[in-house]
Amino acid sequence: MRNNDQNIIYISIHFSYYLIFYSFAVNNLINLTLDTLKKKRVFNTIIRGIMIVLCSIICIQKSYTQCAGADNSVIICNKEQDVNYQTYSLFNQLSGAPTAGGTWTSENPINNFALNNATGVVNLWSINRFGEHRFTYTNPDCGESATITVFLGGYPGENNINGGANACSGSSNVNLFTFLDNNLTDLAADSNGTWTEHPSTVTGLLDEEFFNAEAAGPGTYTFIYEVDAVETCAAETATVVLEVHREPDAGNGSDLVICDNDDLSGFINIDLFNLLTGEDADGIWEELHTAGQIADVTDSEINVQEIFNTHGPGEYHFQYTVFPMHGVCSEDTEIVRIIIPQVSGAFSVNNICGDQPLVININYDISQVLLFSHDLEFEIRRVGTDEVVYTNSINNVEVTPSAVTLSDTFTLTIPTNPITEKGEFYITATVIDDITGLICDSLTIDDDSFVIYDVQLSTNQLCFDGSDVVVNISNYVDSLNAPVNGTININYTLQDLTNGGSQDIENQEITFTNGEAQLPVDISGFPRDSKQYNITITSPNDTGFDCVDFTFEASLVPEDIQLEILVDNNCNATEIKVGVDAPTLGDGNYTINYEVRRTDGTDVLIDNTIVFNGGNADFNVDIATLSEGDYEIILTSTQNDTNPCRTQFDFEVTDTFSIGGVPDPPVLDENQTFCLANFFPNVPTLSDINITSGDNLTWYDSVTSTTPLDPNTLLVNGTTYFVTASNALSNCESSDRAFVNVSLTTTADITSGNTTPTFCSSDAATLADLDAVAATGVVTWYDAATGGTNLDANTTLVDGGTYFAVENVNGCEHHTKLEFNVTVITPPTPEFTGETGLCALDNLTLADLETQITSVTGFDLLWFDTNEGGNEIDNSELLGETTYYAVYVDPVTDCESPRTAITISLSDCDPEDYDFFIPDGFSPNNDGVNDLYFIPNIAFFYPEYELEIFNRYGQSLFKGNLSRPQWNGTNASGSEVTSGVYFYILRYNKDNLTPKQGRIYLSK
Repeated sequence: MRNNDQNIIYISIHFSYYLIFYSFAVNNLINLTLDTLKKKRVFNTIIRGIMIVLCSIICIQKSYTQCAGADNSVIICNKEQDVNYQTYSLFNQLSGAPTAGGTWTSENPINNFALNNATGVVNLWSINRFGEHRFTYTNPDCGESATITVFLGGYPGENNINGGANACSGSSNVNLFTFLDNNLTDLAADSNGTWTEHPSTVTGLLDEEFFNAEAAGPGTYTFIYEVDAVETCAAETATVVLEVHREPDAGNGSDLVICDNDDLSGFINIDLFNLLTGEDADGIWEELHTAGQIADVTDSEINVQEIFNTHGPGEYHFQYTVFPMHGVCSEDTEIVRIIIPQVSGAFSVNNICGDQPLVININYDISQVLLFSHDLEFEIRRVGTDEVVYTNSINNVEVTPSAVTLSDTFTLTIPTNPITEKGEFYITATVIDDITGLICDSLTIDDDSFVIYDVQLSTNQLCFDGSDVVVNISNYVDSLNAPVNGTININYTLQDLTNGGSQDIENQEITFTNGEAQLPVDISGFPRDSKQYNITITSPNDTGFDCVDFTFEASLVPEDIQLEILVDNNCNATEIKVGVDAPTLGDGNYTINYEVRRTDGTDVLIDNTIVFNGGNADFNVDIATLSEGDYEIILTSTQNDTNPCRTQFDFEVTDTFSIGGVPDPPVLDENQTFCLANFFPNVPTLSDINITSGDNLTWYDSVTSTTPLDPNTLLVNGTTYFVTASNALSNCESSDRAFVNVSLTTTADITSGNTTPTFCSSDAATLADLDAVAATGVVTWYDAATGGTNLDANTTLVDGGTYFAVENVNGCEHHTKLEFNVTVITPPTPEFTGETGLCALDNLTLADLETQITSVTGFDLLWFDTNEGGNEIDNSELLGETTYYAVYVDPVTDCESPRTAITISLSDCDPEDYDFFIPDGFSPNNDGVNDLYFIPNIAFFYPEYELEIFNRYGQSLFKGNLSRPQWNGTNASGSEVTSGVYFYILRYNKDNLTPKQGRIYLSK
């Protein structure tokens, strides 16, 4: 709200405008008067202007105090041409002087979604209804409101005349709004316009925006959509050219029903089109069940006989599909069914007890959903004899299969079992009459067998020892009527029919053999005078046991009298008591007697008799007058009651005792060692310990133990055992115990990585070279597996020899020996039969020498440069002046023979055989040709030769031999000599040959 100063200024300015306007109006009024007011319309205008001025003066103060502004209206045409109309500000359209802070509302609530209530910004593109729309601004600061009225021109959308509008002839409700084109997703055609048919395609099938294309049929139809004029905005139209396309029609299918027992040879060429009516001809067939009949898109023929032979009865669906000529239409399909029905049934009868109702179920399986009825006659026959024991008939059996499981069950219950016999039976259908005629007379009902149980219980006596009555079970069979073998658990209830009361017994285990078993029934918890009982078995069910209801009579044999003799010390008795526990007798009494006599005599030394009819009693026997020795006490009882289940009337117990009868302890070596191998495969026991003296031995594991050890107790290494002796007559043990410390020597098998070793004779191997390893002791050798002679470890091994090793621990040898089988390879020594004086000029090799060595099969001949070790020489090597060593080697083991030394001389050359000559000249001019003077190969003929060269003055220039064979043409001082004739003397130094003289021509 403006302050007062602002209002004064604002009013002054506007008042000036009104004075100016007023002056103009008065002036015009005068002029109009002078002009006799010829124009009435001008006069009216002036008068209206004067009124406006006066009103403004009067109302100006009130008008310019509103903070919501003043009402206003706007006209907006062609909104679709300006995107800014999506954010159109209503606040800016308010007249007056509105202030911010208020809220906006739409008169029409459906426009609120397009309006921002806080800012007054409205999305006119979202208002798809032409006409008048009012929006009100309310400012809470002054409690005032102002309204903007928007006259919104219509938008009909864009034309769709170029094939963009398509519908299918199957549609009866085509919405034409869907075809008004617009590329702007935020802008839609107004919805309150009017649709009309173009005069060229009037059908009368347009209802508002909905066109019945189904009634119109295929063709092209033109529609006009018009939005009305609004204020200065003109009416607008949009045109839609709708193409209605033919809807595909797959026609109406029918079923072909063929019975499985029909002659199918007439159904081998069925054209599926014959099972359709009204279909388009341009569709294709396909199988919805894999029947293997439709080969390609042009195929329409099927072979029903082949379908049945390959896949059996059932429903086989073939689908015909017609595709649309335009995508706006959906494809149409129709299904033709080939039905080959088959119905099968099966009896199902549970096993029962003889007196239970007979429940007969018939389970049906149908190849497809098929409702039918039939009459039935059936028989029940005994398995084995096939005797008919029952017949019956059922009329109008209705079968209603489930669409999911294609099955149904019919149940016939006969409350009173009509079959009096027990055993295994089977039920079979004799007549099946199809009432409805829908199942092609193909219904069969399979037989089923069942058992009527007859489990029998019995007892074969009246009196039973202990606490259990033995009940015999027989004729127990399984569901196949076969006698049961094996163990089962049962639950049963036992009732006392004499005195009342019962017990429930669970999980009683019973073992059956060929359908028979014995059930122990504990009746000790019932009173002694109970005589009659009943058994009902509650589990397991459906096995025949639940048929059991057995009543029987039984009693337990009465308890016997218990007599007891208590001696304080059987070896040196000082007190003896006699104890009697006598069950109370219904009639009769007990006669109790005891007497004492020496074990080696017959005289009765003490005697006493007591008579009573039940209860407990203790008597002391006075033995104070007895001397040292061994005695026997005899306690007897005789009773004379009349209980029919009693089997024994006389009882007797005896005991022995001694006075002063404790023997001395045994005598034995306190440390004893045992070799476990001597007891193999057993282990020494207490009975193997050596005893010097002592009888009736008792062994213990400690000096204080009271638990005797079994004489067969295995000895444990490092353990001390204690022993007593006993009086054979009184079994009195010695007071003291002797002891023995036991040591056990353990040996083990000899181990070896190689029990079939191979040696070379050159190894000179002994037993010590064999790979025999002892675990803890030493290795001892024998020449036999058992017994045999002990061998020294230095014994030389021989080829083919067999040796036996055993572990020896402190003289204790293991019970088994390890056998070694030895192979010793001895290659033969090479024998050289040839000559050793050879000529080097023959270029001989070791291979040439091998031809002079005696050949041996199976061994390789090798050459070495030393008698032992050394380097191997290839037989292709040229012979030299040296000694070679030939050896035979086994190729498998590399065993060598002794080496044969062959010393070769290569100077055994005859000059005449090798064109020996002495050159007569040379040319030492360093041209690389004939620069040195020497005698070729002379070393091979005359290895000790000497060559001396002189000049013509007799001066010696050069002295040569094997180590200095060449002259280079210099004198003794190393200076070159001149060309000319020189002289030589060759001393052969062999075979007393005369030295040879000659001349040499030296030319440079």
